[in-house]
Amino acid sequence: MFLKSHAFNVFLCTLIFCIIHYDISQNRNILGQYGVEYFCIATKHIPNPQKLCLVCYDEKHFTEFCFSIAKSECHHLNRTICNSCLFHHVEQAFQITFTDDVYCPELDCDVKFDYNTVRTILSFNRDKKLVERYDRFVLHRQLEQMDEFIWCSNKLCNVGQLNEGGILNNIVTCFQCQQKTCFRHRVEWHQGLTCEEYDQFIDFDYECSRRWIVEHSKKCPNCPYQIEKNDGCDHMTCIKCRHEFCWACLADFQLIRRYGNHRHDQTCRHYAPNE
Repeated sequence: MFLKSHAFNVFLCTLIFCIIHYDISQNRNILGQYGVEYFCIATKHIPNPQKLCLVCYDEKHFTEFCFSIAKSECHHLNRTICNSCLFHHVEQAFQITFTDDVYCPELDCDVKFDYNTVRTILSFNRDKKLVERYDRFVLHRQLEQMDEFIWCSNKLCNVGQLNEGGILNNIVTCFQCQQKTCFRHRVEWHQGLTCEEYDQFIDFDYECSRRWIVEHSKKCPNCPYQIEKNDGCDHMTCIKCRHEFCWACLADFQLIRRYGNHRHDQTCRHYAPNE
């Protein structure tokens, strides 16, 4: 049994060697020693396989469509977008829309890339600072979801910390710059005023701000968070709950991405009938 297995391994290695080195006349002789009939149609080396990217429409080497970065949950069997275009898609989602919710751009695929996949794609151009910014961005997002976390009110400090006791411990002293911050109002501590007195002091300013918010912002359809739109497209992402929606009609953008623009409200300027 061992001799048979050994002989098969020798044959298999020889076959692989022949294929790699691809010398027709020599390989025919070698394989003939094992009683294998050699068939060869092509007389030239096979050229490097090329593939068309459906975003940039450039012919790219097949290695530009590496399958290892595609998540197993993706709905597509093969990639049609090259690594370069995939990088720009992820980079823009992170640096322009300031979100860590990045979805696969392949046609009919709405799978969200996980943290490791995004890092892998951002590493394509070997920009360590870009990857480090993404790491900090994700860390900040995670910290801000914690009820007891607070940023220092000193704009030059850029340090945050956990406040044990939460709202019951309203005065938070920064461990780095020593500035005191009001945990309830998230501003520099209002020396000489209790939180209740401070509320009365800012009532007028609050009412003015409230009116401005009503006129220039909208509430997230998925949570009570108020969102302001400064510029850009109508594809919005709530920074609190990460819900995606259309600014114009508040339609769920996940459904729009999956089924098309007919999932907008019919009164929305982005609405298009389902064909």
